[in-house]
Amino acid sequence: MDRKARLQELLNKQKQKEYAQEKKNAYETVLEEVNELFPISDGNVEILSEEESQAIVNELFEVFPFYDNGINWNLMSHKTFYSNSSDYENSLGELINRKHKLENEISYIIDLNYHHVIETKLTNILYRIEEIRTWDRYIYCPQFKLVIEFPSNFIAVGWKE
Repeated sequence: MDRKARLQELLNKQKQKEYAQEKKNAYETVLEEVNELFPISDGNVEILSEEESQAIVNELFEVFPFYDNGINWNLMSHKTFYSNSSDYENSLGELINRKHKLENEISYIIDLNYHHVIETKLTNILYRIEEIRTWDRYIYCPQFKLVIEFPSNFIAVGWKE
């Protein structure tokens, strides 16, 4: 093997190691967040594999109209917005209960910056909505075709009927 090919091989191995370390760091970040948000006593919280996570993200993109900056709310016929100054936590719970008969439905916390999606019950998420809330994160409940997005100054909730 000539010198140039050997250097390229070493460079590729280094890039693979760096990528593996990035993935490990991302997983550890998600794990820390899960431990903060959902104490062990809550149970029913799982960090999905990369493959399962990607399938959930793909489904979210198929069900709802996304564009560069998030969901295109102009194309959503069923939606509600809550301002930061409103009592959105109670209102959000009431809206979802009224529209969807909330029980033990599984939902996902999707942060597009990481490779892993968090799976838990929708009620667990609603009780911690303020801690979960950040602009690049989505809550998705496939049973209801419900999505929650957190644009800068409000909370947007949309669903398909």
